[in-house]
Amino acid sequence: MKKLINDPADVVDEALAGVARTTEGAALVEGHRVLVRADRERGRVAVLSGGGSGHEPAFSGYLGPGHLDGAVCGEVFASPGVDAVVAAIRAVDDPTLLVVMNYTGDRLNFGLAAQLARAEGRECTMITVADDVALDADDDVTAGRRGLAGTVLVTKVAGAAAAEGSSLEQVTEAAQAAAAALGTMGLALAPATVPGGEAGFSLGEDEIEIGLGIHGEPGVRRESLRSADELVDELVGTICDDRGIGAGDRVAVLVNGTGATPPMELSIVLRRVVEGLGKRDVTVERAWSGTFLSSIDMPGVSVALLPLDDDRLALLDAPARSSGWPSGSGVLSGPASAPVPTVAVPQDEQAASGDGQGQLRTTVEAVCAAVEDAEGRLTELDSATGDGDLGTSLTRGAAAVREGLDTTDLDDPVATLRMVAAAVRRAIGGTSGPLLATALLHAAEHLDEGGTRDEALRAAADGIADLGGARRGDRTLLDALYPAADELASSGSMSSAASAAADGAEATTTMTPRRGRSSYLGERAHGHRDAGAEAVVVVLRALADAG
Repeated sequence: MKKLINDPADVVDEALAGVARTTEGAALVEGHRVLVRADRERGRVAVLSGGGSGHEPAFSGYLGPGHLDGAVCGEVFASPGVDAVVAAIRAVDDPTLLVVMNYTGDRLNFGLAAQLARAEGRECTMITVADDVALDADDDVTAGRRGLAGTVLVTKVAGAAAAEGSSLEQVTEAAQAAAAALGTMGLALAPATVPGGEAGFSLGEDEIEIGLGIHGEPGVRRESLRSADELVDELVGTICDDRGIGAGDRVAVLVNGTGATPPMELSIVLRRVVEGLGKRDVTVERAWSGTFLSSIDMPGVSVALLPLDDDRLALLDAPARSSGWPSGSGVLSGPASAPVPTVAVPQDEQAASGDGQGQLRTTVEAVCAAVEDAEGRLTELDSATGDGDLGTSLTRGAAAVREGLDTTDLDDPVATLRMVAAAVRRAIGGTSGPLLATALLHAAEHLDEGGTRDEALRAAADGIADLGGARRGDRTLLDALYPAADELASSGSMSSAASAAADGAEATTTMTPRRGRSSYLGERAHGHRDAGAEAVVVVLRALADAG
């Protein structure tokens, strides 16, 4: 596993140095892996948290006004020692609350440190967060429920309460109440890999782990991957049942990525969480998605639900200047049960519907089917020299074209080409959509003016060249399209034109690309057909076969 590190033994120290240099008012405690706010206002409660490293941005990323006053960091996935926690308490030198996740090492080391601090005459309390609803709360065999990403909501509540000048007792009560109400559950798609080490566990290609801990500790079960919505519904249902969350309740939602989950997937999860709670008549007051407490590079997600009242909501909303906390976000645009907001825009006028029958419909359907059949081959070619999405994009365009068949006068080739152009433009993003739509519109324009098939095909190629800036020989679809137009003009045979396109596509294997994404590869593209040129061959062969 490749990592951007130096010596594995130095990752924690070097990472903390980076955080200290980029966090206003932060300072490292000499001799310890402890980060504190050197600029904090004295005479009020200090909130400290921490644990093993590898969970960034937790907890060093939450250092700042309105959140944490100190973060105590151990080795990767290992609790910090007692002396480090004591050093942190001494450094802040004020009444202190320790917020600790329920793992044996953290509980013991932070707990003993609190005792030693009190023996020195310092005011120090500690709460433990055990928000993992995947485990039985009454299980006396294990160490109990684990602390998960919902802990970040607890430290936010505590930090806000401290910032407004509450007493140590009041801050502790607010944090303890939040921890007791909180429920979290997660899943992993693959394991995390410790710097300099190996993956913590293994999963099959189609396996996921449900209900695991933040270090990769086993979950409640291992199963095959299901759709995101099915998995989210299970997480939300389990949390709601365990925490007694139901109709009329108000909650904050935290969708947490475990290190290697893209924001796109987290947003998909958040969307479903909000929808599911809406169906339960639960009011979602605040909702966030992002990486708040990671497991190094684990792909996966956890969902945390924190029941709210006005006081707790005010503490979550209170300003916090920490790099890891998304201040000013999380407010929903409407009730969870409401549909996603939309704005209507004027649509293109549709051509009058024809009888939808005849040779032209058969031809269009044949082209769509050929494109769909070629999806895998086009994807493979595009993956070798591009971004790998051409097959999927064209298949999506084919589906859109099929939907438009019943809204178009299929006795009119010009109207049909314009419909296909509009469908492709709407369905395919990136560069392919506008280029193909331009080609189709240019072809339709020439047919409308009485042009021949070869003139329309050449006009399509010219339209792409004018819009995209490519020329023949640049290793693009034009290297198949122009030879096809030449052959069609010469022979009048679409079958011969398709063969000429195939020859042109084959010639791209030795061309050095000068346009498009493959242009960044230079000579590394040699030996691969251009995917766009191959797509031209697919379409022309389908046209030839359809007559």
